Amino acid sequence: MLESVVTETLEWLGPKAGEVAVEKMSEKYSGIPQSAQETGQKAAADAIMGFQDLIMDFCEEAVEAPQAAFKKVGVLMLRACNDGAAKAVMAIMNSMGCACCIKACANVNDIIAKVQEVVQTALKEQVTSTLKSKGAPSMITDKLEWGNPDDDIGEPSKKASPQQEEMS
Repeated sequence: MLESVVTETLEWLGPKAGEVAVEKMSEKYSGIPQSAQETGQKAAADAIMGFQDLIMDFCEEAVEAPQAAFKKVGVLMLRACNDGAAKAVMAIMNSMGCACCIKACANVNDIIAKVQEVVQTALKEQVTSTLKSKGAPSMITDKLEWGNPDDDIGEPSKKASPQQEEMS
């Protein structure tokens, strides 16, 4: 069950991080072109999906130690949020042109931090509701320990075989 929740969440999280980045950037700088929005969403999705294989490796540990495995998966998902948020903001800025970039550079870390905060909260809500929709009781979902993106979680006990990507 954890693997399917992770996959669904990561697929949802990329576009969400891009959307939040556009929203927070728009609060500071009006007129973000549609192309910049799409660039930000793609950058966030690519960054977040880049964590999928490692997260899946840690999902394998859920059979033996579910609570510890969830914390490790949670830490990695929070890292994915942070990376996706930062890459989305930077991609949007880079696609907006020099005038906006010069003006925005001073505030970029503040914007990234705001996007990370919003996306992390959305992630936690999404995972909890997805687990509940798959039948996980509240007594479990209410006690989920997420950890901190800076926590040392070590290496997965075994690596899953990489998933084959389909040619399109």
